[in-house]
Amino acid sequence: MIYNNTNELVEMLKRENLWAQKKLGQNFLVNPQALENIIKAAEIKPTDHVLEIGPGLGILTEQLARRANNVTAIELDRQIIPVLQRNLNREEIKNVFIINEDALQTKLPHEPYKLIANIPYYITSPILNHFLQPKNPGEIRPKLLVLLVQKEVAEKICVPEVKQKAGSNKTSGGDETILSLQVKAFGKPSIVCNVSSSSFFPQPKVDSAVIKIETYDQPKISNIGYFFTFIKGAFSQKRKKLSNTLPHALNLTPDQSEKLFETSKVSADKRPQNISLEEWEALIQAYEKISREE
Repeated sequence: MIYNNTNELVEMLKRENLWAQKKLGQNFLVNPQALENIIKAAEIKPTDHVLEIGPGLGILTEQLARRANNVTAIELDRQIIPVLQRNLNREEIKNVFIINEDALQTKLPHEPYKLIANIPYYITSPILNHFLQPKNPGEIRPKLLVLLVQKEVAEKICVPEVKQKAGSNKTSGGDETILSLQVKAFGKPSIVCNVSSSSFFPQPKVDSAVIKIETYDQPKISNIGYFFTFIKGAFSQKRKKLSNTLPHALNLTPDQSEKLFETSKVSADKRPQNISLEEWEALIQAYEKISREE
């Protein structure tokens, strides 16, 4: 283990004349149990390629390298790279490739991989969007993501899915958000464990959680472009009913709007946070049908 507790970490930082950079959202993990939970959730196999974002001093990277075929570690902080390289420069560790760049600019692999990251809270959503929606030909999304994120964000992503109650217009489950729907369109999210703020140095003001996202072979939504147009338009005024937001976002006439809800069998009186992924898909298919008829 590169360091075993906060005291050893602080000594290393002092020795290397380093300090956590607040502007980069650096908080070093010092909880061995949280580390173990991340590794267990990732289900690392000897054939796996692991992409790690924000390796820091390499405490997680080292453990990943001992289990995976190879690890690509993406670190933005140029100052910490030499220390990371020295910490991983061991006889038994020869399968780590370190890249000094912004993870949001990283080209995604063309071969299967797993994404593991202890990421700054403020880039959680951009990271998810970047890796779940490959932009370039040949790039693929991870088959599994294990992320250490702010607890509140984890709860929003992993909110219980909205379900229609049998024989009723009412629904059960939590309130969906744009972020939760974006993730659920591409994979199944779950909370692995909570991680207290005392598990980090420096200690953040909020607790964290480890989330696991098992991605689907194909998205649950047939037209992702329409999907984002729909949910962004509806959530722009999430307290309002769909009938007051979605037709406007889609530039529908009153007749088209009525047909949209009739064809999809989704109530126009519902609010976006109470619409399931299946209902969004029904709305998209109804919209495509209306567009073809025009």
